[in-house]
Amino acid sequence: MKFSNTVRAVFASALILTSALTSACADKKQDISGENVTTPASQTAATTTADPNIPDFTVGSANPATQPPAVTEPEIQQTESGTVSTAEEPVVTEPPETAAPATEPPVTAPPAAVTEQTQQTDSEGYVIDDWSSGLDLKSEDPDELLQAFGIDKEHRSAYNVKISSETALPIIHITTKNNAEILSLDEYIDCFVEVLNCDDIYKMEATSAEVRVRGNASAFYGDVSKIRKNGAPYRIKFTEKQSMLGLNDFARCRSWVLLRTYETGVNDYLAFNLAKAINNGDYYSSDAAIVQLYINEEYAGPYVLCEQTQANSERIDITEPENGYTGTDIGYLVELDNYAEKPFFYITYNKEPITDVYGTTRVPRRYTYAIKSDTYSDEQRAYIERYFEIAWEIPMRAIRDGQYYKFDEELNLIPAQEEFSSAYDCISQVVNIDSVVDMYITHEITNNQDVGGGSFFFAVDFAEGSKYPTLTMVSPWDFDWAYADYSSKADGGLYAAKFKDSYFVEHWGDRSNPWLILFYSADWFQDLVKQKWQERYSSITAAAGEVENFVVNYSDELNKDGTRRSGRAITIVHWAQDRIEYLNTLWG
Repeated sequence: MKFSNTVRAVFASALILTSALTSACADKKQDISGENVTTPASQTAATTTADPNIPDFTVGSANPATQPPAVTEPEIQQTESGTVSTAEEPVVTEPPETAAPATEPPVTAPPAAVTEQTQQTDSEGYVIDDWSSGLDLKSEDPDELLQAFGIDKEHRSAYNVKISSETALPIIHITTKNNAEILSLDEYIDCFVEVLNCDDIYKMEATSAEVRVRGNASAFYGDVSKIRKNGAPYRIKFTEKQSMLGLNDFARCRSWVLLRTYETGVNDYLAFNLAKAINNGDYYSSDAAIVQLYINEEYAGPYVLCEQTQANSERIDITEPENGYTGTDIGYLVELDNYAEKPFFYITYNKEPITDVYGTTRVPRRYTYAIKSDTYSDEQRAYIERYFEIAWEIPMRAIRDGQYYKFDEELNLIPAQEEFSSAYDCISQVVNIDSVVDMYITHEITNNQDVGGGSFFFAVDFAEGSKYPTLTMVSPWDFDWAYADYSSKADGGLYAAKFKDSYFVEHWGDRSNPWLILFYSADWFQDLVKQKWQERYSSITAAAGEVENFVVNYSDELNKDGTRRSGRAITIVHWAQDRIEYLNTLWG
């Protein structure tokens, strides 16, 4: 709210006179009108600006000359040389970006207390009212939260009715403290979240939370000007566990994710639905819903609401150690991660070559694996690193060489040729093979170009009676760079089962996935893929059909921010449907 300097001065004099006459001391509460101190730059969803780390969407024949410039990968991802030559990863640079239009910096925090002589004024000469309620921003009472954030209840109710009349999709409305922009990858800011325009069972009144930007390339590596211009993915962390839109059977969790839909609209949403159709609930994969997102009463675009990949009894249910526990009989969530933060370890894949299904032989590049669950000792971290080493070497020896090994309590390999009747039996002591089948089919349909570059998750739990006694592939994630990208044809052969070609490696690094390549090179594994495909084919086609129907029925919603997102989305869905039919000729 605003007061002119003259009115403020008169008002202050009246207060002094009143105080002298009554000889009473009373706290004065200012009226909460619901007006914002400032109006920050509008939050907008990404429209046609492409991710700088992702090639432009293309359909048709490959034309290397039109591929986007390369980007630099983190230094920790340098390739180890091996006995068999492989493409060298060049040093590449990120292309220059046109600077975002200059904008006035928004007020993201209340100004410090000032005297009448130092009060701040805006460009029109009005005093900026810096009064703060002092109420609890973490309150679970919706009315108190609205008051604490300076939001007039009647105004917000009317606004929510208005925006609900403009869309048929559920709405998530995030309101931040002091209307602060959400720009940081590291720092959460206080907010409350509302869910509306849905059945009553899914609605959420103002609920206390925190929010920040999440992601890497999708968040422009933290470039504030690009985030402000294009929007970003967000992570919400509620004060108390909450369910959202009934996802994952109304699972109650603190952390939830909002993913940008980019110009293609349904990349992640389609992949999540396909994954669930393939694994049939046997292994964790995120549930998802497409929503309209508003931030501080500004439309931000259509987003995918989904689940945070995390160790959690409602998600990846591994045994989490108590604070300070140092034993190794715990659960681990590990990510093959090209943006790894400590603690992490390297896997060199023994610096030995493997051969893909098309006959290409290559030494897989050394890669980083980040430990995403809690650990409290070097012993725990060393144990999971060693387990990954043998979880690679045992399958590699069995599939490539026909040699069978077991391991002792110290994780030393011991020859065991006579103890196993097949490679399947030998490998099953360390890897959940069925989870590999499911993950392979998911990435083969979607043609995820980044399948070996990051966001590839494993779970294993050494506690007695755990759900993950052997290394299990879980939570397929990050399909921004998938489907028809890199001029890929729906009937262009197998993608996840082969090494990336030399042009791709030269420009974007070798993002081949050694695990999927190794396993699919085995005839018996291919038979397992065919068996699972035939069991789940009808569910897979149904899932793709449901997403197609969604795009057709909600095309206006996808284009609400002025993009042509629905056209691109239906092209992606049709490409995936064509690919499913092509794979059915191989596996059906």
